[in-house]
Amino acid sequence: MSMARKLFQSSGLLVGIRLFQRSLGLVSTLILARLLTPADFGIVAVAALIIHFSEVLSNTGIQQYLVQADEATDEVVNTAWTLDILLKATLCGLLYLALPGINWFYEDPNIIYAVGTLIPVIAIRAMMNPELHIQRRNLTYKIIFRIGVIQKLISFAVVIVVAFQTRSFWAIVIGDLVSSVVGVVLSYYYCTRRPKLSLRNVGKQWLFSRWMLARGSIGYLRAQIDTLLISQFYSLSQLGKFNIAREFTIMPANEVIQPAVEPLLATFASVRSDKQRVSQQVSLALLLISAFTAPFVAFIYQFHQSIVFYLLGEQWVESAPLMQAMTPLLFAFALGGILNNLCFALARVKTVFWYDLFSLALISVVLVSSQGLLIESFVWLRSFVGLAVVIAFLFVCTRLINANFLMQLYLLATPLLVAFCTVQVAEALCFNQSFSTLIVSGLVFVLSYSALMFGLSAMLSKRSQTWGYVFEHSKGFMKQLSEKVLKPVK
Repeated sequence: MSMARKLFQSSGLLVGIRLFQRSLGLVSTLILARLLTPADFGIVAVAALIIHFSEVLSNTGIQQYLVQADEATDEVVNTAWTLDILLKATLCGLLYLALPGINWFYEDPNIIYAVGTLIPVIAIRAMMNPELHIQRRNLTYKIIFRIGVIQKLISFAVVIVVAFQTRSFWAIVIGDLVSSVVGVVLSYYYCTRRPKLSLRNVGKQWLFSRWMLARGSIGYLRAQIDTLLISQFYSLSQLGKFNIAREFTIMPANEVIQPAVEPLLATFASVRSDKQRVSQQVSLALLLISAFTAPFVAFIYQFHQSIVFYLLGEQWVESAPLMQAMTPLLFAFALGGILNNLCFALARVKTVFWYDLFSLALISVVLVSSQGLLIESFVWLRSFVGLAVVIAFLFVCTRLINANFLMQLYLLATPLLVAFCTVQVAEALCFNQSFSTLIVSGLVFVLSYSALMFGLSAMLSKRSQTWGYVFEHSKGFMKQLSEKVLKPVK
């Protein structure tokens, strides 16, 4: 099987996992939005911020290390797994000691209860069978798909039951805890590897992990600085509305686009010695990223009011302008993910660290100086600054692989232009405000956008190898789809 075909199959499985998980997650969020208050979501947002930041402070980059390692021997795998557990277990202990300080900072006992309950999740996730990382390295995702489906089904059931019983933030907290435990148990049930505690290879691992630790903490702060500042500048209710808007807007990047391009980390690593091939892979990745992201950006921007009203209900209508304001950030998150993967594959973790540090400083200065703005203006500012620093990062990455920066911008901008033109046609079909009209407009938009992109790739296929690659695989996909649809029933 060719690398390209294996890449597309792996991406398809990962997107399938995330689509299934996100479908249940979306249903769960829609139910919770009608059972819980914005303040409940604000409590969860603060607790998640603390837990996830603590998790990245102890993140050794085990997955990235095993993917880019020349050989994933038992000794290498066991050392990476052991180091990850030791650091995260230590961090859990320190976090419990820090609870009084967190209580003083936020002055809300519910936040402390939520954080205290979620602390064990950090150590539990570290115990995941490292064989799953080896399967990612080999672009084998069947077991990962199976575990993801079962894990989400169980956590979904728990969240819904607890939500109806308590009608409080505890539904989300307990659901996260159960999900972590189920994931670890299933990883050992489906994987034959039994890791052992070992520190024989710790020196080499630490040379990689120390930069991952530094980069992880800075990168997470950069991504979450808006949540941190909003938790201080605005009320818990406003934070909850911001968190819901962020979840729905950034969802495509986290749940569809990032899984689709995750296998590219392995493909980048496999050709990193040949800068021309790396450049070709990057151009293809950027075009695919933009082609996947652009329709989400355009549709959310155009239909944000209807999306919030019909999916979340009247109590969340103030989240709609925040959702629209985050659309540039959605594109920035998707683009930043692929650029990080490129640097990891090229073993340029330091580059990512310095980028994250610079962008964190710039974003922090701009946002702190903007205290007092309406929350909608604050979010617009955050989005445009975030997009600007990612474009700057793209320029740095193109220099690393000797690629044409303007050409990469062209590949990114073309699907966006097509999407924003097409969404105007979909919006013209909204003769009345109803949920069914929103669905019809969405279907028309997707079909029109897909047709235009296919036609554009056909026109440009002879001029550009990247567009030609997309055209050939799109044509093959359409042929397979038509054969299945038109296949006679036996």
